[in-house]
Amino acid sequence: MDNVTPSSVSQPELKQLQEQCDSLQQLVSSLMLVLIVVSSTLGIFLLRQYKFAKSELEALTPAATQLITEYTNNYAMSQDFLKKLAEYGRTHPDFGPIMTKYRLTDALAKPADGSLTGSLPVKASSKK
Repeated sequence: MDNVTPSSVSQPELKQLQEQCDSLQQLVSSLMLVLIVVSSTLGIFLLRQYKFAKSELEALTPAATQLITEYTNNYAMSQDFLKKLAEYGRTHPDFGPIMTKYRLTDALAKPADGSLTGSLPVKASSKK
């Protein structure tokens, strides 16, 4: 490229280059100011969203805790009921087809693993 020296550039060209440089500097300053305003607005918005989400979580925590407690109690009772049915099936042979259909022998053979479909028939648990 050609090296441009200040002596080889005419006065009007130098003035035009200076105006373009000043214009570019003003544009960059304006864009930086807009960037600061937009990022501040986004930061304030995200802070408000965080506060709203936190307050909703605090409001829902007691209800969720109660729901989880009830679910745990009901699940324990249902597992106890399954064990009693399996024991009944071992002592009464007429209950055998029902035990095989709903796989109650599996519930008695292994401890409860938390699976909700463990006591359902094969057809019902394979459907989605």
